[in-house]
Amino acid sequence: MRILPDGLTGAVMAVEGITDAAVMLHGPGGCRVRHMVLSTAVYPREGRGDSFSPYYYGYPRVPATYLDEYDYINGALYKSEEGLAAVGSAAPSLIVVIDSPGAALIGDDHSKSIEDNGLSDRAMHIAESMASMPAPNACGHTLAAVMDFISPERREVRKGSVNILGLSLMDKDWKAARDELVGFVESMGLEVVSTPGAGSSVKDLIASVDAEFNIIVCPEMCSGLREWYESIGIPSIVSEKGAPVGFDAVDAWIDAIAEATGRDPSVPRRAVARCREAVFDKFAGIRYNALRIRGLTFSVAGTASVIRPLTKWLYSYLAMAPEAVRTDPGADAVQAEALRGFLESTGFGYAWGREPVPCGVVLCEGITALTMKLADQCRAGIPIGYSSMGLDDIIPRPVYGTKGALYILDEILHGVRNT
Repeated sequence: MRILPDGLTGAVMAVEGITDAAVMLHGPGGCRVRHMVLSTAVYPREGRGDSFSPYYYGYPRVPATYLDEYDYINGALYKSEEGLAAVGSAAPSLIVVIDSPGAALIGDDHSKSIEDNGLSDRAMHIAESMASMPAPNACGHTLAAVMDFISPERREVRKGSVNILGLSLMDKDWKAARDELVGFVESMGLEVVSTPGAGSSVKDLIASVDAEFNIIVCPEMCSGLREWYESIGIPSIVSEKGAPVGFDAVDAWIDAIAEATGRDPSVPRRAVARCREAVFDKFAGIRYNALRIRGLTFSVAGTASVIRPLTKWLYSYLAMAPEAVRTDPGADAVQAEALRGFLESTGFGYAWGREPVPCGVVLCEGITALTMKLADQCRAGIPIGYSSMGLDDIIPRPVYGTKGALYILDEILHGVRNT
């Protein structure tokens, strides 16, 4: 059984993806540990404030109020007040108070703590419980709540400008993916104003409301946020083929942007073509190992908008056969239905809805993929979703874009070579 992050993680990491924002987690220390380590690992930044003071205890990210049993019985408003004073002294542009599931039951009045600390202009409390949401959906809903709070006014549309939505610190090697996708968009003569939740500042978010379009990478990761922008008149550009995973879907993503904006896609298309040619030449030189991929079975599990193009690409490009295909909770209904239809049309309908099974290659979140590899249940276990602690790469290995395609091909080739 796979272990997936919940909506609390999605909410925390959404705010941590804003460069000058800070989360204050109202809850016990145990709820802090993974988030503070994960944020520090995937987005290392200079610490703010005294990281050895109470509420930080040695880590500069995701300070917490460290609730104990006494607080759950008697309330912990005093810790909310003291914690906000400590976090506010570090002068982040935005502070977001997020309750752990247990703390949400106490009902502490964070609005009073915010007001008493003189932080009403830059601190907010997310009252909605995110823990029961799938992590990607909670990410988008949290960013929508942030936009509601800062309430930027849409003034004059900046022609030729876009925001890129649906990237997150939870994505594998998110920064490398963002940089390549931003590069593709800019090579078409478009200005990228912001990438909410993926390395943009509060100032960038304020400016984002004047963009002409929003470009969607992963619909699930910006659920709620996309609708917020559409409510103020910014249309979304979505590729019908899903997220830009695999060469075909990257081309489709570029073409969707070009069609909606009227821009010339030739520059990024040539970049993708060069990668295709390099892979063809490599496969021609290692023909024996490349032929061993043909007919290899695979299991894939993850966000529907990601695994739909991935499944089609592995089948059509490498002649691999799906044994198990499972979408995570909160799946985009259009992408999920298209994926099921593809499996049924190719004779692999039995694979739909199955959790990863022993087979040639397993592609899913890191813990399951690597556990199955260590148990000799697959030749290659390839992490494709949710950043995992302990998976430290010097060379970026994202899932999106041409770099993502090369990463996946590398891992499959290594798997068949070493067995």
